[in-house]
Formats: sequence, C-alpha cells, structure tokens
Amino acid sequence: MFTQQRQHTQRMTFLVAACLVVWFSMLPSTSHAVLTDNLGIGNAKAISLGHAVTADPPGIDSIHYNPAGLAKLKGRQRQVKVVTGSFAIEMEMGDYNSDRYQLLDLVDQAIIDQNLDLPDDFLFDESKNSTSQTEGASMMIPVLGLTDLPVLLFPLGGASYSAPGSNITFGTNVYTPMAMGFYRSDDDPGRFIGQRMSFMMLTYFSPSIAIQVNDEFSVGASINFNYVGVGLELPFRSPHAGILALAGVQDLSGCGSGDPLFDDFCGVLNPYDVIGTLTFEVEKELTFGFNIGFLWEPTPWVAFGVVYQSPVAMDMEGDYKWVNEDGWVDFIGPLTEGAAGAIVKGVIGIQGDKVSEGTAYLDMTYPEHLSFGVSLQITPRFKVNVDYKFTAWSEWASIPVEFSNSIDLLALASVVPDNEGTTPTNLTFPLGLEDTWNFAIGFEFALSDRIDLRFGIEDRPSSIPKASRSPLLPISDARFYGTGVGIKLESGAQLDIGMAYLHSEVEMPGGTSELGNSNNPQKVIYNPFPGQDITASVDAFLFELSYREEF
Repeated sequence: MFTQQRQHTQRMTFLVAACLVVWFSMLPSTSHAVLTDNLGIGNAKAISLGHAVTADPPGIDSIHYNPAGLAKLKGRQRQVKVVTGSFAIEMEMGDYNSDRYQLLDLVDQAIIDQNLDLPDDFLFDESKNSTSQTEGASMMIPVLGLTDLPVLLFPLGGASYSAPGSNITFGTNVYTPMAMGFYRSDDDPGRFIGQRMSFMMLTYFSPSIAIQVNDEFSVGASINFNYVGVGLELPFRSPHAGILALAGVQDLSGCGSGDPLFDDFCGVLNPYDVIGTLTFEVEKELTFGFNIGFLWEPTPWVAFGVVYQSPVAMDMEGDYKWVNEDGWVDFIGPLTEGAAGAIVKGVIGIQGDKVSEGTAYLDMTYPEHLSFGVSLQITPRFKVNVDYKFTAWSEWASIPVEFSNSIDLLALASVVPDNEGTTPTNLTFPLGLEDTWNFAIGFEFALSDRIDLRFGIEDRPSSIPKASRSPLLPISDARFYGTGVGIKLESGAQLDIGMAYLHSEVEMPGGTSELGNSNNPQKVIYNPFPGQDITASVDAFLFELSYREEF
C-alpha cells in the first residue's frame, strides 16, 4: 500500500510539473526581451536566494555555482528545469539639447539663404520625442540561428551519480550562463541602436566530479562544452554634421541642368535616413571552459565556499550581409565614377554597390568569474547566505567584428578621426565595460520539515561607466529581488519554485553618451541619436521551476 501511495505521489508531482510547463508555454507573448547573466541557469533555489549559494550549492546546478556541492548528492539523481519570464526595455527619446539645435538652425538657415531645393522633410527625425519598446525575445539558437520567439521558455536538466559507499560524485548539466536577445518592430524608433540582437552561451555538456575529502571539506570541478553565438540586425543611420554639410550638394535645382558639379546628384540623402542595414550571425559549436570549487564545513552551522569560473575564448565565424539603402546608392554612386571614382574606390574603399556580403568574424572572451560565500545556520530553522563576487567585464571593453569584404559606411568612417578600430572591413562596438564586485544575500526559513521559504537580494552594480552608457545596453545599478519555496515531497524528491524581479533605469542627457547621442561631429559610426535626451528602463520578471529525484 505504501508503494502504491508513493507511486501515486510521484505521478501527481510529474502531473503538476507538466501542467505548469504547459500553462507557461500557453501564456501570451509577454517576453519583451532578455538580457541576462547568471539568470538562465534554471535553478529556482538560486534565484530565490538572490544567487547567494556559493557556500550552499543547489543540487545538480552546483556544477555551475560550486562543483564541490555535488559531493552531497548520493546515488543516481536527475533534474528537470523550466525557465520563463519577461524582460522589457523601454526608451523615452526626448528633445535635442542646445548644441544640436544650434547646428540644425545653421543648416536650416543655409537652406533658406541659398534657396536650396530640398524636400520639406529633409530634417525630419522620427525618433524625436518618441518611445521605443522591445517587442519580443530573439535568440541565437543552434542550427536555427537568430530566431524570434513567440514565448520565452527554456527546458533544461542534468544528472549525477555516486556509487554506494563512494566519496566521489559524477554529474553533467545543461544550462545557459548567459542568454541575451531582443527584437523591435520595423517602425520602432529605437531600431537604429539595434532592431535585433542576441548573445547566447549554452553549456550543453559539463562532465563534473566532486570528492568528499573528509567530513568537513569537499572539492569539485567541471569541464564545460559550450555553444556560443552572436546575432545582430542593425539599420544604420548617421545624422552627423558631415551629412548635414552636404545639403548644398544635394540641391535638386541643379539636377539635369548640365552643370557637371550638380547634374549627377539627382537623389537626396536626408541626414536622418537609414544608410544601410547590417545583419550578421556568428557562432561556434564547441568552445571549452571549466569551473572549480571548494566547500568547507567546519561545524554543522557554518559553511564556506569558493568557486572560480574560467574565461571562455570565443572566436566565432558566420555570414554577414550589408544592404545599402537606395538613397545612399543614388547619392554615393556618382562619386565612384570617372577619375575621382578610382580614388574613392581604391583609396577610401567605397564601392557604391547595393549589397556587400560574405563571412564575418568575431573574436571575444566570455569573462572569468570568482565568488566567495558563507552560509550560517543561525537557528535550527533560519539560515543566512552571503556571497561576494567578481566578474571581469573589462573583457568586453570593445567588441571587434571583421568582414571579408568592404562595407561603404565603414570605408567612409575610416577616413574620419575619432572612429578608432574602423576600417572598410572592420567595425568595433565600443561597449566600455569595466570589472565589477558585488554582494548577494539570501534568507531561508524552514516552515516545516518539508517546506522552506526563501528570499534574497543581489546588488547588481552596472559594469558600464557613466561615460560609456549606451542605448544598446541601458543598464545601470540595479537590485535583483528573489523569493520562492522549496518542497521536499514524500517520495524524497525536491521541488523548487522561484520568482525574481529586477529594475534598472538610466538617464542619458543629449551629448553625454559617446555610444549613442554624442554631439561629436566625427562620430560617424554608432551614434544614431546625436544631441537627443534618452531615458531607458529595464523591467524583468523571472519564473523558474526545478524538480530533482533519485532514479
């Protein structure tokens, strides 16, 4: 009878878990975007404790948080996990600052004084006093590439084994150390900083070992087999002073007049027009990293943990495509003809072709991470965890991309000062990230022998200094709040449910971001909103469920 009751309990548990998975997969598409590091591991206990688990490693996910924790798992264990949630990025793009208005007033006055025949919308900017909102999650997925997802849902899992009487535990796990991706609609004014973008790091195989050296000390390590991919779709516009100064050349009154200076220029390139659209997807199916951790429990009421996660070298390769807009082709085409055209093509590298496509290369490194933790059993029912962590985000101070063929806009930018790292075949995204240290604290209260209530807070200081703030990554200092419950089932299985919330807001007054709204007239690349006030906010909600049992 007891066996039948146990089987019934197991069946009901699987049924509840399955119903939750199905229910979340049927939710409407509230997944506005995702920009996460450490949030896609899928461990409900970890997020509910604010990720303060270095000295209190959570089951099979110890492989990531502290491999030494695997030593606590005996026999054969398996785990299934589900991650879902929403992550919305909203930008309020306001008015121009005084410097920008002065420049536009000069151009407007020149148009009037010289009686230039230009369209009425020559200085129209669709992003002025507008709002941008991400529409959904777009993720780099193995085989499929950059894919828009109607629902953000990650099923993950792992397993471990320790022979009877052995002090050694083996395991492997599937998780995402970082998942980042979003897309915007075709008419969203924020698309000029990125219409689609994704960074994915998926650990799909992580052979691990943990050794219980003695009653107080254990050590563990894992070798991680990772898939990494980066995808981008970016409509480029470049409303800098150079294009504004070309208003006289674009005077339509000279079109067809026979004047050799103006006759060929019968197209108008508005300063706020899209010049071209860049799309690329690069990936690497196999790259290695490792984790190593230690756990010391000198008494039953205190534990100390340390984990080191190695950097991961990612030399990715894939396809790219640059499509010049018709306005740019009509404008630049005459410059590539005749004797002067030989210089424009041969020396500067501008070709005037509609499409440039080929192979893209991106060489970057996923940063190393170090965490120290302590877990204190204050009373028989109340426990406190504290972590102190370091991440070497300076590895992402800049992200260089190399293309196999010349791109016209890059060729033009390469001859303008203040565009370091730009050549006709190279583009550098200057993110400006810096190393960070941060704290996390988690509280666990044993409501009964089978139910644990959890709450945690993680301080997440921005790795982006004020001078490098960008609408692409509008993240400032933030707090991560987690809560959840752990349930020990009659069968001996462990069911964990966790929820978390994160909010971040950053203000970038016009001219304060070198990577988005600079007034520097030499910023040809990656400056789509010169002089424009921008306020960006990020609101994230995360739900994770994990179920672990012996088998």
